[in-house]
Order: sequence, then structure tokens, then C-alpha cells
Amino acid sequence: MEMELPLVGMAKERERLSAAFSAGESLLILGPRWSGKTRLIQESLRSQGTCLYVAWKPTLHGLLLAMARVLIAAGHSGFLGRIEPGIEHDAWVHRQTSLHLKGLLWTAFERMPVPLVFDGIAGAGFPTLRFLQRIYHMPGMTVLASARNVSGMGALNRLFWDQRHLVNMVSLNDNEARRLFDLAAAHFNLGNLDLEDFREKALESAAGNPGLIIEMCRLATRPQYLAGRHVKFAPLRIDTLIGFAD
Repeated sequence: MEMELPLVGMAKERERLSAAFSAGESLLILGPRWSGKTRLIQESLRSQGTCLYVAWKPTLHGLLLAMARVLIAAGHSGFLGRIEPGIEHDAWVHRQTSLHLKGLLWTAFERMPVPLVFDGIAGAGFPTLRFLQRIYHMPGMTVLASARNVSGMGALNRLFWDQRHLVNMVSLNDNEARRLFDLAAAHFNLGNLDLEDFREKALESAAGNPGLIIEMCRLATRPQYLAGRHVKFAPLRIDTLIGFAD
């Protein structure tokens, strides 16, 4: 979702995330693609202190490397203290085995807990579950995660099982959806198009999904979807939904 656009709606979700950060509560955010999970998380992080954001990786070793790089970029002293002085950090990280990285990361978070975000969890295996279980239950650690649905999380659905720590993304209401469309249309400079017809069709098709609204406005800038001032909505909608299903 376009980061330049204001975050429309999601007031209750933002309050829930803010309260979780304040209380050190771990949360799982669930919602379909383009429902605004990443945008919500990143907007919530703006008001927080140090917080580590990790985009999900499909393998445990890839995830370990991503976490190590995030710790280095954040200047996490509990992790940097384990790297020999004078060594190029990224090259050093790449030389480490998964077993060694797991131990380094566990020790770093035990010594210096910091809120941790895993965005886009999908298809996690049991080795990943065992690694994150220890972090999840460490004193002082807060873990915020997002996924499209519980079944797609793989083994990690065993970790984020408590319904009390679950946030379900809610569709925008009609007024919020219309406001977001107008903001997106202005952002993509669609003022020269016949927006009345396009707006109604786009809002009906999106059914309150903010990412779909923005994506349809973005595609409306492309010549193949235009006939003069009119948007050829049928092919635009098909291509948007194909992207939504990927």
C-alpha cells in the first residue's frame, strides 16, 4: 500500500496495537492481502521507540539472516557485542551457520529485549516454531506478527493460538472507502478522468479493502486501461483481482 497516503480508518486497530506496545503484549494481526496489515503496523511503529521490523522469510536460515541484519542496523549492543571488531558485519553474518545464529539471537534478546515484528508469516516449519517459541516466551519480549490467515501460517499457528491476542482486520466503511479513493485518485493524478463512474465501480468491487482501492487507482494511470477520459474497468478489475490472489 502506498506509504505516501494517509492511513484511513482502522482507528480501533491502531488503538489496540498502541495498547499492546505499551503493555508489552504480543499480538497476531490477520487479514487478506492488501487489507492494510503492513501499513497499520508501520504507522503504529512511528510512535514507538526502538522496534525491530522483519519481513517474513520462507526458510529458517533466511529468517535468521534477516533478523541478524535488522539487529545490526538498529545498533543492538547485545548482538553487535558478539561480532569481532574490524570485521565487515554483513560478510560475518553470511559465514554463520543456522545453529550459531540461533544462539546469538537468543542471547541478544535475553540480554536486551526489544519489540519484534514479523510481517507476512506464511508456511513456517517446526524448526522455525521451536526457534521463535523461545523468543516469544522470553521475559520482556513483545512479538507482533501478521498473516493472511491462521491456516497459512504453518507450524506457527501453534504459537499464536490465543484469541485474546488476535486482531482481525476490518473492511473500511463506505465513507472511509470513498475518502481513500479520493486521496488515491489525487495521489495518482487521475483528475482528468471520468471519476464518477470509475469511483462507484471501484468501491463496489473493492468491498472496503484499502489495498484494492489503491491498486485500482494505480492501474488507472496505465494507457491500456484507458479509453479517452474513461477507465476500461472490466480488464482493470480482472488484473487487480489476479494480483490480489497471488
